[in-house]
Amino acid sequence: MKEELSKIEELSKEYENIDISDIKMLMQKFFTKLRNRLENYVGDYPTFIEPVYLEDNVKIGDDVLIGPNVYIGANSEIQDYVEISNTIIFENVKVGQNFKLENCIVAKNSSFNFNNLNMKNSVLFGVAESKDELKTKDF
Repeated sequence: MKEELSKIEELSKEYENIDISDIKMLMQKFFTKLRNRLENYVGDYPTFIEPVYLEDNVKIGDDVLIGPNVYIGANSEIQDYVEISNTIIFENVKVGQNFKLENCIVAKNSSFNFNNLNMKNSVLFGVAESKDELKTKDF
């Protein structure tokens, strides 16, 4: 599992040169190995559809739907009213309120400090205070 995760992280660093077929293959391989780890969630009324894997110190907001096939790296924060499926979120990431992420990769140390985003089949990265500042690469 860690090997696939490392490869996905390396591929997502160079967003202009991403090999789409490699991303799809590695994500599929990764999710087949994903195990459930939900003991540390925070917030009211979260819903988890397995498999979901949360690393250490992950903060989950209220009324969040996570899964299936979701990995969230250590020290990440998912704010309120977020839906995430088939997505890998690397460590030290902050996701704003009312986000919907489907089949996405969120790069390490990214922070999205705004509300209301709907993304599908994309790599997201960087620090953004608005949707206009958001850096993405579709796949």
